[in-house]
This record gives sequence, structure tokens and C-alpha cells, in this order.
Amino acid sequence: MKSIQLSDGRSISFLHQICEKENAPTILFAHGFPLDHSMWLGQMPLKEHASLLIPDLPGFGKSDPVTGQFSMRGIADDLAEFLKVMDIPKAVFCGLSMGGYIGWEFAKNHNELLAGLICCNSRATADDELTARAREVAAVQVINGGTDSLAVTMKEKLFSTHTKSENTELLESVAGVIRNTRAETVAAAQRGMAIRHDFSKELSEFCVRTLVVAGTEDVITPSDEMQEMSFLLEQSTFVAISEAGHLSPAEHPEVFNHAVVHWLS
Repeated sequence: MKSIQLSDGRSISFLHQICEKENAPTILFAHGFPLDHSMWLGQMPLKEHASLLIPDLPGFGKSDPVTGQFSMRGIADDLAEFLKVMDIPKAVFCGLSMGGYIGWEFAKNHNELLAGLICCNSRATADDELTARAREVAAVQVINGGTDSLAVTMKEKLFSTHTKSENTELLESVAGVIRNTRAETVAAAQRGMAIRHDFSKELSEFCVRTLVVAGTEDVITPSDEMQEMSFLLEQSTFVAISEAGHLSPAEHPEVFNHAVVHWLS
């Protein structure tokens, strides 16, 4: 892992894989909640087609904690600064779940840095009142009791039936990451997601090539909902990955990577 400092002194840790092909694009990855860069390790083969920037989002993994309010817009701004410090003029933004929420903010506010958008297992709508309230309850619980119970709960929600029976190593790896995530970061991210902007009525205004990837067994962001979202985007390609849940790139990396390579070309 490498690290760089932002203008406010916080550091971001990241993996950087440079593609040797001339004029290869750069893909900037934004992981889901409450994970870290490791959820994208199955995407390493993409370095044959693109340079890869895979950070621990601010507050997560080995990156420094976020000070003040945690917001999707704030993290998008941090990632824009990250690209500028890395001297990368444009990148394809690939975000999953919470990373997808950040991706909409990045596309709206830093379009000059955007070469394309990959939205994985995410949505454009904001939380309804009931979901926002549940996030606050979860935030308080993790502050008071730590992340162990969250790791158990999320392990049940994140994966397809196939993954649960065939890839217990992935399940335990993800659960370990969740247990090691700072309770303060988990609570702040829950509260930040609860107040995120609703982009559902603005999708037709996004004039950027977009790949929308869903898992057919995703119970958090159902495939049908993602396909409807894809229809509203002007330049969108939709892919549904069979026997995948909410972490489709990690559950079926070969299928996901093939879809990305095909879309890039």
C-alpha cells in the first residue's frame, strides 16, 4: 500500500497498478460500506487493460479518519483531490453501493475528471425516512457495542446463496474487514448515507458513458431496480451477474472483469 496526503493533512492509503499499454485508461475504485480496498482484489487482472487506483476511502482501512461530517459529496471531493495529487487528468470512476453514491457526486461536481462511470450494486435514490432512522439506530449500536454484530448481520445480507455455500473464504474475509473497521467511521458513514442527495430525477442529465452492474440475488439493491435506473441514463450499458448478491465484483470477479473490459473497448 502507498499513501498520499490531502491538503488538510489527512492521508489516503491505496494500491496503484500501472498498465503498460499506451493510452490505457485509469480506473478509480470506491469500495462499499463498511469495507476497504480489499473488496476489489479480484479486479487486479484488469491491470492488463487499465491502470488501477484502489484506495481505502477516507476513514476506512489504513486511511486517516474523517474529521467533521462524513458526506458523500465530501468523499467525492477528497477523491477528486486525490486524482489531482496523483497527476491523473481523467479516470473511470467505479463505485459499489456507498461507492456508487459517491460516484454520482463525483460525476455532478467533478465531471472534468471523469472518463466514464461504473455503478455497481447501487442506486440513485436517497434513503426514505424509515431507512434513515434505521441507520441512526445502527450508528448508535455500533458506537456502543462495536462492529462484531454488524459483521454477522452484513455477512448475511451481502452475498448470494451460491456464494454463501461455495465461497466461505470470501465471507470470512469480508467479515474480518468489517470487524476491523473503526466504529466511529461506521457510525459516521451511516449518518452520511442517510442524508445523501437524491439523484434519481437528475439521471437524464448525466452525459457520461456508464456501465451499470447488478447481482441477480442482491437483496439490498435489487437487479430490477438497477435496470430501471439504467434506462434513465443517456449512455448506459446494463449487466446483471447471475448467482451474485450485493458484492458482485468480489463474488464473480471473472464475469465482472469481462464486462468491464468489453465496456472499455
